[in-house]
Amino acid sequence: MSTLSDLAAAAQDLARLVRDMALDPADAIRLLTPLAACAADQAAAGDAIGRAMTAAQAASAALCRRAALAELGRAVAQAEPRSWDETVQLRDQVCALLDAEIIVAADAGEDRSYAALRGLRDAVARRLNAKAGGLPRLRTVEVPQAEPALVQAFRLYGDVTRADEVSAYAAAEDPNFIVGTFMVRGA
Repeated sequence: MSTLSDLAAAAQDLARLVRDMALDPADAIRLLTPLAACAADQAAAGDAIGRAMTAAQAASAALCRRAALAELGRAVAQAEPRSWDETVQLRDQVCALLDAEIIVAADAGEDRSYAALRGLRDAVARRLNAKAGGLPRLRTVEVPQAEPALVQAFRLYGDVTRADEVSAYAAAEDPNFIVGTFMVRGA
């Protein structure tokens, strides 16, 4: 790696490879989120070398964050949240990351980066708002005594084929013993 272009390409490749190795879009979002929020360490020295190191670290961190945000946008485009609540939570999470980077770009006077990040944020918000509109909301369910997921699925939906879904939302270690309070998709 000998040029800034090589560094930029490496950051983009890293983010793309992280997204590509993920099992599904939700996993890609989970893996890319910390990279999209990374921050540079502050150099301790206040001399010219310390200031140069701080500037280089800040630029490298911004490059990594922006590459991760671009891949995060691609992962969001492929994501299929199952409820209105999950979609809105995802929108808020990703838009908060984008908003933070938009402020960094604006403060640094990086107009093209600012415009690109605003465009990405608008596209993410539009996509997830449209997606949320047709999805059911989550509702709270309280199960006072242990029951199998099959029984819960039939009681909640009249459909035993949704037992795996109920078990997943209940975060049950054993689908034969679901108990407590948890959220499920509405009917």
